[in-house]
Amino acid sequence: MGNRLTKGVGLFGHLFTRKLRFNSGNPDPVSAEGEISWDSDLLTFAGWLDGAGPTATILHFGQDVYYYVKADEALTRGQVVYASGTEGASGHILARKFLADGTYPSKDILGIVQQTVTPGEFVHVLHFGEMMNFNTSDFNEGDTLFASTSTAGGLQNTVPQSPNNIVTVARALNKKNNGTLNVRLTFGPKLSENEEILITNPQDGDVLTYEAATGLWKNQAP
Repeated sequence: MGNRLTKGVGLFGHLFTRKLRFNSGNPDPVSAEGEISWDSDLLTFAGWLDGAGPTATILHFGQDVYYYVKADEALTRGQVVYASGTEGASGHILARKFLADGTYPSKDILGIVQQTVTPGEFVHVLHFGEMMNFNTSDFNEGDTLFASTSTAGGLQNTVPQSPNNIVTVARALNKKNNGTLNVRLTFGPKLSENEEILITNPQDGDVLTYEAATGLWKNQAP
């Protein structure tokens, strides 16, 4: 890859690396798990995490954020997943397909799963960044994509209506079979989770009123 390794001797005589220089003028793209090289298109380092071929999971340093989770059910590349729990003392996050029908909290969404896996396998989930080689032919260039209200793990380009979850998952950057998604999870909190609102035993027809003594909006009968 045209890399240069600069070495020196430490206080106790151990050999250590001071600098690793990549040849940005003649980059050699990563081609196997565990490799790192310079990506001249995105002007950052690219590291091959797992997978194979054009759908491999590639980490672009400073531009992508991944979770590494354990599948709690069979998952397919491109599905939207949420944290369904943890695996005992191991602390591993378990992931399942997310359905935006109001069943699960929006804040539990992790992102888009990067590989097709069976239950019990580990997999990377893209929380922020660009997902390459994704079929965007069902959407239009620039469409905002939301977690699907009808298909578990799916995406839709129509805004969900309450009481469904309204979660922005990504933007379609183009319209083609091997397209690109810009993943950027965004969702609003529930009214009851706002720090300036205190809702207690809500009843049909209640309204919110401001209480100056506490600085809170509280529910009460009109």
